[in-house]
Amino acid sequence: MTSATEADDGGPSLFAADAVAYTPAWRFIAAALEIFGRGSLLAIVAVLWLTNAPPSNPLKMTRLFSGLFLAPEIAAWCVARAYSARVEVDQGIARIIARGETIEIPLASIAAVEPWRLPVPSGGITVRLGSGRRLPRAIRTADPVALLDAMVAAGADAGIRKGLDRPIVVYERARLAHPYGPLENWLVKFVVFSLVPAVPVFRLHQYITYGGTFGEYYTFGLGPYLAAFGIWWATWLINLALFASVLRAVVEILALAVAVAVPSWAVATRGFLGIAQRVVYYIGFPVWLLLRLTA
Repeated sequence: MTSATEADDGGPSLFAADAVAYTPAWRFIAAALEIFGRGSLLAIVAVLWLTNAPPSNPLKMTRLFSGLFLAPEIAAWCVARAYSARVEVDQGIARIIARGETIEIPLASIAAVEPWRLPVPSGGITVRLGSGRRLPRAIRTADPVALLDAMVAAGADAGIRKGLDRPIVVYERARLAHPYGPLENWLVKFVVFSLVPAVPVFRLHQYITYGGTFGEYYTFGLGPYLAAFGIWWATWLINLALFASVLRAVVEILALAVAVAVPSWAVATRGFLGIAQRVVYYIGFPVWLLLRLTA
């Protein structure tokens, strides 16, 4: 393994992809942040369900959501940005181009490649060298299997692929077979779609409290009116995020169970679960709300 400050000039690589090249400590920190943040959403849902009482103070819920979920998610994203890299495979060489450093690994020196047992954050690999040492960077990339295939094609020992039959790798490959579409974009899924419940419920609140759609505006002015709408909008955004977290947990648990029990069904099952999740979220939720408002 050699280290340089700049990548070698040359023709196009056999394989090239954006990646995150964590040090072991920062990979652990990033994983812990994501587990804490997303686990917090499920914990909030559990508390609300056990107490059977919606939060009476929307500002308190906003602070909880921001502190327990948004802050860890943003921190994990910052860690990933700090360790962003590019992975390239040329004939006989794998190269990790990170910030201010390029690490080159002769493919012949790679003894094993270990897929992460826990795909958090996302899926990735750890490279073990012939000397017994691990590469000091853990590589997170969109498709670790494609990276391994490129390494073997470029001269690495075919034995490095032996860990690819693990259920966790089958599970990750099934997820890659059905990439997230525009409906899974967080702006669409939460910021925009939360207007679907927020607008009619806010209008109903205005009628009940102030006697008309713009009652609060006529009484107190534009600032308080917009602030009130913002609170309702944020409240429904959080409610949808909590709902989506439960749906996602169900999907991931079922997808992993199928990958373990019947690997050949993993891809088809993942596709079905993804469609079912979107139907329940984008159609089932508005229907439920309409029934509640018209009951």
